[in-house]
Amino acid sequence: MYRFGLFILTLLMAFSFGCGKSGQKNTQQTEQAPTEERGQRRGPGGRGQFNPEEMAKRQTEQIGEFVTFTEGQEAKILEINLKYGEKMRGMRRGGPGMEMSDAERQEMRTNMETLQAEKDKEIRALLSEDQVAGYEKYLEDNQSRMQERMQQRPPQN
Repeated sequence: MYRFGLFILTLLMAFSFGCGKSGQKNTQQTEQAPTEERGQRRGPGGRGQFNPEEMAKRQTEQIGEFVTFTEGQEAKILEINLKYGEKMRGMRRGGPGMEMSDAERQEMRTNMETLQAEKDKEIRALLSEDQVAGYEKYLEDNQSRMQERMQQRPPQN
């Protein structure tokens, strides 16, 4: 009788743990639904993958939190962000899971850094001295957020 009771208890525990995990999956699916409705896909690590228009708009808004734009500047910065977003998208065509050698990955990283420097130069050319100070604060804030995300990322084997 004791063994039978232990067997039933084990089955109940296994069943309850199994239900708990499936409940988590359902929760994750419902949490992702709103972003999928907005046209964003969830990428590796749960990050949204934005199209260049959405990314350019978001970057321009973020810069606007640190810089007070004069008339017409916001549209020009949006245009620059979009131009470079399209170029970077073209470089990432294979997607996050694409197979690359270390040399290819390093080359892509170098090319993206070059594009980022060109974009930065174009944006700085549009801004006044005071605005450049705010833009630099934006860049510092963006860099610290990226470092935080990198620290939270689990190590890859």
